[in-house]
Amino acid sequence: MRRIICFCMSAVLLAGAFCGCDNKKKPNNDSQPVTEAVTTTAASSVPADNTGKQFLGKWETYKVSVNGEIYETVYADYPLSSVCRLEITDDNKAKYYDNLNPRGKERVFEYNWGITVDDNGNDVLHLKSPDESFDCTICQGEMSMINAYMGDESDIYYLLPVSEFTVVETTTEAGLDKVDYSKFMGKWEASEITMGEEVYTDTLGDYPVNVSFQLEMKKDNTASMSILNSAQGYEWEPEKKTQLYMWNDMEGFAVTMQGNTLVLDNENAESRFVLKLKKVDEFTEYDFEAAANSIPDENIILEPEEEPAT
Repeated sequence: MRRIICFCMSAVLLAGAFCGCDNKKKPNNDSQPVTEAVTTTAASSVPADNTGKQFLGKWETYKVSVNGEIYETVYADYPLSSVCRLEITDDNKAKYYDNLNPRGKERVFEYNWGITVDDNGNDVLHLKSPDESFDCTICQGEMSMINAYMGDESDIYYLLPVSEFTVVETTTEAGLDKVDYSKFMGKWEASEITMGEEVYTDTLGDYPVNVSFQLEMKKDNTASMSILNSAQGYEWEPEKKTQLYMWNDMEGFAVTMQGNTLVLDNENAESRFVLKLKKVDEFTEYDFEAAANSIPDENIILEPEEEPAT
């Protein structure tokens, strides 16, 4: 449920990407189910008077407010139904689905919930995971959902009840379940980074290329990538017999092999990002904290110093 709002899209990764940013999130372990109970001042079960009944069922975004701007048709070129599809069940669980990535691959996040009553006597449903919390209210049949930590500064989801979620169609080749993708698995370090027209093979700003991007592909269809020491979680699945697709929030990569080199390509002509990696037994260690202390205040990667006009 964190898949909108702020999206710094990994700040130099993806033609501007290094560190993912999002008002709501923060785990990188997105695929793990939630086991923590809701911790609110109210009981974590539905009250005997069925106060929580109005929240139960399927809800889908039809409008969002981001930084005060209203989006009613698409958000970042995605249909609004892809932003948030929320299913709340009477066992104090909720699932949030989004498809905010270039291939429209579905992501699922699990929450627990509880009910409190605000100062105006309105029921508030609190969605809770170990890393984020959201407050939901209903007015005239419309649900509003905000980041509980951001309060009045939060962006807003507006959802309506639906009998069935909008289906996002995706396609893959047949017979992929019989293909061995083990050569993609393991630990990989960057050997070449292409961003736009620039190609980096030695250093990226002040950092060695090999420690700038370190990727681990796992057999459980997840992956983790350290981007300048900031961990990002991904999911992957076979897309072709010779290609995987790896994705998370609004970003995705075609993953192929060129000989012994693993290649990630965002397939975006306007903001090209291609990452080539070599396989390693263990990741190279690097003291980012010490290195950061030696870097000038200006961010020469994201905000390069301009040449003086002559």
